[in-house]
Amino acid sequence: MRDYDIRHSLHNQFLAHYKQDGHSIVVDELGVCNGQSVIDVAVINGSLHAFEIKSDADTLVRLPKQVAHYNKVFDYATIVVNGKYVHRVASLVPYWWAIWLIYEKDGKILKTIVREGERNTNIDAFSVAQLLWREEALNLLVKLDLAKGMRTKRRWLLWQHLAENVPVDRLCEYTRQYLKERSAWKESKFTPSEEALTSLRSDDSGSL
Repeated sequence: MRDYDIRHSLHNQFLAHYKQDGHSIVVDELGVCNGQSVIDVAVINGSLHAFEIKSDADTLVRLPKQVAHYNKVFDYATIVVNGKYVHRVASLVPYWWAIWLIYEKDGKILKTIVREGERNTNIDAFSVAQLLWREEALNLLVKLDLAKGMRTKRRWLLWQHLAENVPVDRLCEYTRQYLKERSAWKESKFTPSEEALTSLRSDDSGSL
């Protein structure tokens, strides 16, 4: 199974309900830590949930660096594999990461939760602030009456100012809202079919 196939199954089956709930967005290729790593799929709602795909065609060479970056930003993280790495990844990702095994059986794509995930309790405020575009960061500073002397500063200083002056839980909340309000997200190639959505309504197998 290729990366494309796994990504398709995430969008079309296992995350499809988030596209319909009116409170979430599902995006591909979200850059974190100023683009040093790019998560494959992210769900943005009342939390930030990362889904990193490692198909059998991938290697795990970049995974430690990716994990270090994702740990700073995401409330939840799931690594999605399809066989080859299902045991190896358990020692490469933190205990709070979930592990999903995606596989094909009798012409159907199925999911097994190998390890349940937990909430990340060590979010880094500056890394969260980096998710904001400069205009968004400045807008938030204005909203919070923290913009004095900051309007002409470079984005790094805006991010730092937010990280130092806004409690991390509030900063995460504001950042999620800005991400959800963006109109510049690329439209996903993976749109859930009506058949898939009908199946989800009668079967909770797509739940996180």
